[in-house]
Amino acid sequence: ALHGLAAELELGRGLSLPSGDEAGLAALEHVRSRGHAPDWMGALAGDLLAHRGESLIAVGPRQPDHVHVLAILLNEALGNTGRTVSYGPDAQRGLSHGAAIATLAVAMGKGQVESLLILGGNPVHDAPADLDFGGLLDKVAASWHLSLFVDETSRRCRWHLPRAHWLEAWHDVRDHDGRYAVAQPLISPLYDGWTPAELLSLLLDGARRPAHDLVRATAAREPGAGDWEALLHRGFAEATPAESPAVFDGRGVVAAVRRGGLAKPPAIGPDNLELVFVRDPSLHDGRFANNAWLQELPDFMTKLAWDNAALFGVSTAAALGVAHGDVVELQLDGRRLEAAAYVLPGHAPWSVSLSLGHGRTAAGKVGDGTGFRAYALRTAAAPDAAAGLRVARTGRSHRLATTQDHHAIDAVGMREREKRSRSLVVSGTLAEYREHPEFASHRTHHPPLVSLWQERPREGHAWGMTVDLSTCIGCNACVVACQAENNIPVVGKDQVARGREMHWLRLDRYFQGDPDAPAVAHQPVACVHCELAPCEQVCPVGATMHSEDGLNVMAYNRCVGTRYCSNNCPYKVRRFNWFNFNSDIPDVRKLVYNPEVSLRARGVMEKCTYCVQRIEAAKIDAKNEGRPVRDGEVVTACQQTCPTQAIVFGDLNDPQSRVAKLTAGDRAYHLLAELNVKPRTAYLARLRNPNPELAESADGHPAH
Repeated sequence: ALHGLAAELELGRGLSLPSGDEAGLAALEHVRSRGHAPDWMGALAGDLLAHRGESLIAVGPRQPDHVHVLAILLNEALGNTGRTVSYGPDAQRGLSHGAAIATLAVAMGKGQVESLLILGGNPVHDAPADLDFGGLLDKVAASWHLSLFVDETSRRCRWHLPRAHWLEAWHDVRDHDGRYAVAQPLISPLYDGWTPAELLSLLLDGARRPAHDLVRATAAREPGAGDWEALLHRGFAEATPAESPAVFDGRGVVAAVRRGGLAKPPAIGPDNLELVFVRDPSLHDGRFANNAWLQELPDFMTKLAWDNAALFGVSTAAALGVAHGDVVELQLDGRRLEAAAYVLPGHAPWSVSLSLGHGRTAAGKVGDGTGFRAYALRTAAAPDAAAGLRVARTGRSHRLATTQDHHAIDAVGMREREKRSRSLVVSGTLAEYREHPEFASHRTHHPPLVSLWQERPREGHAWGMTVDLSTCIGCNACVVACQAENNIPVVGKDQVARGREMHWLRLDRYFQGDPDAPAVAHQPVACVHCELAPCEQVCPVGATMHSEDGLNVMAYNRCVGTRYCSNNCPYKVRRFNWFNFNSDIPDVRKLVYNPEVSLRARGVMEKCTYCVQRIEAAKIDAKNEGRPVRDGEVVTACQQTCPTQAIVFGDLNDPQSRVAKLTAGDRAYHLLAELNVKPRTAYLARLRNPNPELAESADGHPAH
């Protein structure tokens, strides 16, 4: 895509790239000759040319070198270098961890390394496959591994050294700008682990010095650190103009890529697929594989839990004869790996994505044996992506545990839900909003709503929530925060595959439009605490009921597990505790649980409580101080963790509260409002501001 944009800018719009070499022009001509550029390419090129010096072209860290080179040249040609983009010290030095470990591997292979100390990391698992780091490590006479876990590298080393967790240790760091900062321990040490600084002090000085003393001694020599107590209070050193971190204008970087010129992008097609390695959004590079919360956290796009998979686009999978769940053999440069296939709408054509982090063999009880080890195909020459992939079907299938379609009754109901997704996740353009500000509440048409019962007025507090779909990025942070706050158990892959996950909060994801290039709509959904709750109407023992604050609450000791409430819930947000997941808990694991929330027993229903324990704590504090609860004083776990502040919680009976104002605003709408259950959670419609040349209405039709 970036080469196509460069071809459109230079060959179609007359922009002169700073490379200026014939090979570079030939590369762009090659891209342009492949076919007509899509409409969005022309619109994007026009936007960039209209905002020279005010735009920015950025590419991800996993893109190959020639893409980074092209981005640098485009930013230079558009006048962005030194204004919207600058290059730090790492870009000037050209640091490469891959080159460093390759150099070490060569020395190990020649027998030049007699003793090797590895501080953290897990190179036996994640080093490039062509290095065979584990085999080389066996040739080293003396090897030590300082690590939190006895992992793959620890098992191949002669000695494993227990490392102190960063939450229980003193250490210092530098940010990307070079500024010095100090981190203090948050908990008392659980075990007698060592920090890297303490271990190195023993090796260099012959005596172990406490990490606190080492950090304080270093801070005393740092410019701008100042007084120790002030540094701890502030957290980082104050930079002075003479000592501020260096930021480069990029002239040296641009000069270097000018000399190298533009590379011709590889031709990707059915006989030459591209394999892209991506870090797992939960497990990262595999370091968090033994964390059950993260293993069971459904991926935002695929909704996979406890697995990774080879991702294929819809057309690519059809052309290769690959179906969802098929086990395929991936062949790249003589290396082979079997993995399950996942057909993902919107995936790039003739490209296969495989996330890192799974396939561990020494992660621990939780992480061992999950997913497929992508590192088996990853080499030093192609750490992020490689062409030349071939795919062969094995004739076998693999069970993938996904959560998106757990509550679809049948195929007809699932298709109907997809059709209604535009009324569930309401979105529109900025122009549409300006013309019709209340479009969100009018998206669903229904007759006048009449209650079957006489409703009583809610006095006192009326807790409610809003979720802004414009700022929600689907990061899953709220899901994990809710799990940690409310002691929600993990259930394992088999139970997730049966539709028995226990998360109180989920992220629904819908694809809209062309399967090869769809729009994606997402929406966090938890219990919305209906005023006319359908679950309360069918519970035979009154286990689910309304509190004096209007919350839909559960009396666990009354629940007999009929699950009528779950059947009657239109949002499908109630969870049934099938097994006693909280039995036989080791003492160390008990430290994870929140003591303010009960551990539910087997056979009861549970769901979101709006973090009622936090509500009660705020009410008690306010009562002790003789004042009302202030707006913003109650912060739910999901709200506290949301990085974009998309969630707002408060008292709907307070007209001056943020949540009351947002609920009464133009963009507010209630999910499934036509059912007249009167939910307390409101959503704010997502607004988009696309290029007018490409704008579509909320219904998917081109805007005029």
